[in-house]
Amino acid sequence: MKLRSVRGTHDIFGEEIEKFNRISNIVSKNAYLKDFKEIQTPIFEFSELFAKPLGEQSDVVLKEMYSFEDRNNEFLTLRPEYTTPMIRAAITNNLLNDLPLKIFGIGPMFRRERPQKGRYRQFNQINFEILGTKDFLADVELILLSNNILKELLPKSNIRLQINSLGDKETLINFKKSLTKYFNTHKKKLSEESIKKIDTNPLRILDSKNDEDIEIAKSSPKIYEYLTIEAKKHYEDIKSALNLLEINFEENANLVRGLDYYCNTVFEYKSDNLGSQDTLLGGGRYDGLIKVLGGPDIPGIGWAAGIERIALLMESEKKNKLN
Repeated sequence: MKLRSVRGTHDIFGEEIEKFNRISNIVSKNAYLKDFKEIQTPIFEFSELFAKPLGEQSDVVLKEMYSFEDRNNEFLTLRPEYTTPMIRAAITNNLLNDLPLKIFGIGPMFRRERPQKGRYRQFNQINFEILGTKDFLADVELILLSNNILKELLPKSNIRLQINSLGDKETLINFKKSLTKYFNTHKKKLSEESIKKIDTNPLRILDSKNDEDIEIAKSSPKIYEYLTIEAKKHYEDIKSALNLLEINFEENANLVRGLDYYCNTVFEYKSDNLGSQDTLLGGGRYDGLIKVLGGPDIPGIGWAAGIERIALLMESEKKNKLN
């Protein structure tokens, strides 16, 4: 048998490991300056931890999770993302007694996606979470923190911040009804995959990478029209604060993120140098998630960034400097 690495994985050494260490060091420095405490969780959890919170109709749960049955007939999953394991750790270790809780972690995640530029089946991720406050300033703090980290790591890259609001439960219920009605009238032009999501989760169609789906979604109802007074105020306060901090942003009404637990604020940093997988960092609010996982009914917000994608842009900056 010829020795080879598993498809979608990669070895990190030489200049690559130096970049990874630099990223980790800068992330840790910024985290400690803002009083975030580091946490590490096991790379596998009980499968049920991910199914409901991520959305049983989401691509992650339907296609991408590495799940297996162990000798005790228990179903385990290699973590596909870091937010739910970090919340699970906070609940099981009684870390939610002193709120707000500010935590961060760095480590490997696993998703069975089609490998391409900057995307692997085992990849490394940075996560920051603030649990236990609804204050819009927590949203602003995390966006500012991500902005500072990316500027320090990638001072010459053209990175765009996009934001949107998914509103509260009432907003989402009304918006999803409107989307279902709209996409049903355009059913014949949608991809087969999106047709399946019309009645189960029409928000996922807004996240489609299919060109025809994207074109149809451009004229779909916009969530801003459905925001409740409270949700709209939260969103407007965030935009005002970002303007005061002189953080440039674009509003993207179709930005929904890929997982079901998001509400209110969602945001992404994008780069034109990453191909079709152009998201470098993304996150948002998940106010009902902690209760779903068996914890107290407290709000939360967080973001995640892929280390491999940041390293790719660092390499691009280095090449441009040499030229």
